[in-house]
Amino acid sequence: MPVNHTHPDYNKFLPRWKMTRDCVEGSAEVKKGSTSYLPKPNPDDTSTENSDRYKDYLVRASFVGFTSSTLDGMVGMVFRKPMSVELQTPIEYLEDDATGGGITLDQMTRGIIGEVLLTARNGLLVDFPTTPEGQTKAQTDGLKANILCYQAESIINWQTTVINGAKKLSLVVLAEKNDVLSDDGFSYESKDQYRVLRLKDGVYIQEIWNDKNEMISANEPRKSNGSKWSEIPFIFVGARNNDEIVDKAPLYDIADINISHYRNSADFEESSFQVGQPTPVISGLSQSWVDEVMKDGVILGSRRAILLPEGGSATLLQSGENLAPERGMEMKEQQMIKIGARIIQDSTGQETAEAAKIRFAGQNSKLGVIVGNVESALLQCFEWVGMFMKGEGENLIDINKDFYERVIDPQMVIASIQLLDRGVIAKPDLQDNLRAGGLIKQDRSNEDIDNEAETADIMV
Repeated sequence: MPVNHTHPDYNKFLPRWKMTRDCVEGSAEVKKGSTSYLPKPNPDDTSTENSDRYKDYLVRASFVGFTSSTLDGMVGMVFRKPMSVELQTPIEYLEDDATGGGITLDQMTRGIIGEVLLTARNGLLVDFPTTPEGQTKAQTDGLKANILCYQAESIINWQTTVINGAKKLSLVVLAEKNDVLSDDGFSYESKDQYRVLRLKDGVYIQEIWNDKNEMISANEPRKSNGSKWSEIPFIFVGARNNDEIVDKAPLYDIADINISHYRNSADFEESSFQVGQPTPVISGLSQSWVDEVMKDGVILGSRRAILLPEGGSATLLQSGENLAPERGMEMKEQQMIKIGARIIQDSTGQETAEAAKIRFAGQNSKLGVIVGNVESALLQCFEWVGMFMKGEGENLIDINKDFYERVIDPQMVIASIQLLDRGVIAKPDLQDNLRAGGLIKQDRSNEDIDNEAETADIMV
């Protein structure tokens, strides 16, 4: 079996991932897919005329980026408040450079959430720089462990094994691109390579294979104390669970309808182009009349007259409105709204945040699960990085799960003050309620408020 062998589930889900990703990329990428997304009206006609007609049919079709707008909106809902992170001192550098390529932890986290929404799958590998044999990673100055992110399309194969009653990853194959400097010293040639992560006799080994199915390097990463790894420091991030099972992508249904909407648009534009322009029809003319009176043709407009012989008539031929494709587009827009395309919702602007929460409760639940899965995966990666960097202690990460702006009811404020006056609640309870309602900034502690209030009393 070659190193580029792909898992059956990978083969099953790859077309879905491509469609959803193309929809997010936009019109140019979708139209590049040609007949994959927009079939020919007459597929059996192989004539040049029909091919030319299809090119025009494709150009006139309008693809609207509902899927990408929904993705941007959902990620924006999560990051409308900054995430909170507390890391062990030896791994604090991850906040500024989590990947080793200058990508901050915040940027990486946004990307992970976006990828899970797109494909329900992302992979995180804690990678360790290669060091001379016999040296631990902590003994080599300047080397740092990084967290590398892999899209679903790059994770081509995987296996699990039950070891001591627990299921563990025993194989992961990652497809990568290796840019090799050409002989001219200026250009680069991109070559396929495969990073193989495997457990062999209970020890983690990392191998690099080329596109000729040849292994070109292998090493055994070690922890800071010099011991070998008994697990692969790689974790899946899913839409349901962080395991090897491929989940259904949250945005797949929207992308599927988005493509169908695009097809309706092509039919609508084709119909409008073919019969949308009015055509003048003149009857009762003789050839001599045409040659003598209408030799310069017919000019339409209110300041021109069309001279006709006795018994002649003129009218404009115009087709009735073709409502079927347009109605199809409207129905699909409503379907996308129902399954979560909140960016294109039909709203007058009067909808309250509470009503929006109820209407999108299902979507919010899915988004909340994804955020929780990302937190869990990152905490595991922080622990692995700590094992390399001699980290000790607990790491914390808190990603926002309050997806809507809370607007506190003025009557609730009055009621809370009355409860405070009657001794039912304490002052910190009131302050916490006001903070949750947005009347007090999140970064202002109760102690800060009390001190400022005392200072204001003194000044008065």
